[in-house]
Amino acid sequence: MAVWAVGAKLAESTNAAAINDDLKKVVKRGRSDSIAKNSSMSETNKSSAAHGPWKALAFFAAGFVFDAFLIRRIDETRTLIQQGVYLAINGVLLARIIAWRQQAPQQGNWREHLPRVADWLLHFTLGTLLNAYALFYVKSASGLAAILFFLIISALLLINELPAMRRLGPVVLYALYSFCLTSYFAYLYPVLFGRIRPWMFVLAVVTAVLPLLAIALVHHRWTRDRGQVARQALVPALGVQALLIVLYVFKLIPPVPLSLMEIGIYHRVERTEAGMYRVTYRTPPWYRFWRRDDREFLAAKGDRVYCFFRVFAPNGFRDEVIVEWLYREPARD
Repeated sequence: MAVWAVGAKLAESTNAAAINDDLKKVVKRGRSDSIAKNSSMSETNKSSAAHGPWKALAFFAAGFVFDAFLIRRIDETRTLIQQGVYLAINGVLLARIIAWRQQAPQQGNWREHLPRVADWLLHFTLGTLLNAYALFYVKSASGLAAILFFLIISALLLINELPAMRRLGPVVLYALYSFCLTSYFAYLYPVLFGRIRPWMFVLAVVTAVLPLLAIALVHHRWTRDRGQVARQALVPALGVQALLIVLYVFKLIPPVPLSLMEIGIYHRVERTEAGMYRVTYRTPPWYRFWRRDDREFLAAKGDRVYCFFRVFAPNGFRDEVIVEWLYREPARD
């Protein structure tokens, strides 16, 4: 009995060891599977992160093309109201996002998703506004001003889409919102008054500063930190306003809401009985098939130089357009 008992204990010990070995194998296999799954998830995340910028670029390009076909006139009542509503919503969302960031996140509640939804909605509406301003400014500008504003708005659109910039929080949002406010009022007042005057741009800046200061006060109410409000709100918002004033003083801001639809140099311009205009120009060489005027004017004796242009102006616009001619002395040998 004693031998049998000892043998039984040895058998139990052997079975236990076998069971432990099997458990180790199972655990090891489970860890391997887990590592494989984590590796797979990591590769998926890497792939998603790699394609993230391209997705954002694709959505931005689609949105830009959509806005280009949707927005017809800068003075459309529907367009002005829509952009005004977007700006009002942006102001509320910006103030609310700042408040949410000062509060403890609510777990297990549908409200915990509100900050993320508000953040995406804010960036979407800001992107839509910037798309519209890009179209308006580029259409109204020419030469250096067109290139400058295209680069500025392109940079702002890129900043609005970059996740790294979004993590900066209110700094970028205040700057983008400040630019959108002034851009909106800069062409709203000329549309309402029917003319363009320097004091209207100053009024646009003052009108834009008021909601920015109101949001900054809300920011201070939640944080009680004047330094943070100055760094995250006042410096970026007022800095953008200062930059716009400098650009306006040096005449680098396009004259919205006016836009140059067409301009060219011709040998003759005639008004037809139907109220249309007939222009005459030399047939360009085949390798300049896009040329539709005589900007390289080959003059014969008695020729006159005609400049024909079309300018878009809002309904009821009563201002005057001045054309400046510059003469360059011909090169002498």
